[in-house]
Amino acid sequence: MTLVPLLAALSLAAGPSSPRSAQALVERSVEAYGGRSALARFPAMVEEGVVTSAMRGRGKVTRIFERPRRLRVSIAYGGERGELRVLDRERGWRDGEEVSGAPPYLAMVLQAARLDLPLVLLEGKQGLVDEGPVERAGAKLRAVSVSLGDGLGLRAEIDPASGEVRRVVTRLAGPGGAVEFATEFGDFRKVSGVLVPFRETNFAQGQRTGETVLSSVELLREAPAGAFRP
Repeated sequence: MTLVPLLAALSLAAGPSSPRSAQALVERSVEAYGGRSALARFPAMVEEGVVTSAMRGRGKVTRIFERPRRLRVSIAYGGERGELRVLDRERGWRDGEEVSGAPPYLAMVLQAARLDLPLVLLEGKQGLVDEGPVERAGAKLRAVSVSLGDGLGLRAEIDPASGEVRRVVTRLAGPGGAVEFATEFGDFRKVSGVLVPFRETNFAQGQRTGETVLSSVELLREAPAGAFRP
């Protein structure tokens, strides 16, 4: 199965786009997360916590991420078989089966990009689009979108005051058409000088699908050996 282009525009635009203002917002966000040097110093991380899925219940999750585009997600659900997802740049596996180029691979690419915020926005600054103001639960945010390559992209909704990325929206093609996925971030804490959200709430087509609450985050200069093997 070939790559399916993500929706070209994830737009909530209010007026014409302004690359300059979008870049300034992203630079503000990067500083809020610890600055370029701190983010570059720790290209890898190991996270542990609990995931609650609307379909599978509660499980323990371990995530290993390394820039660029490397990810390992292991979820152990009580009393049943768990999940293992591995992304190693251009290749991906789901429970030991290779899914490179297929929708499960694309989903992992997007998850890796979410873990690379806001640096992934800074690295894509030449293609940044200012999507205008957005209001969420009374909070006034501003949205920017960026291409990730391979026909993929994301829209980040940023709090201009704090620089926190509060919400990310992506879309993937499915059998019945494009499906919109959103992740909301909360419980921001500093780890080794880098701002990390310890709570993620996920939605598909506007319906809540689950939540991840982290209990520990370790920032590393490199990922554990063999982490990205299926």
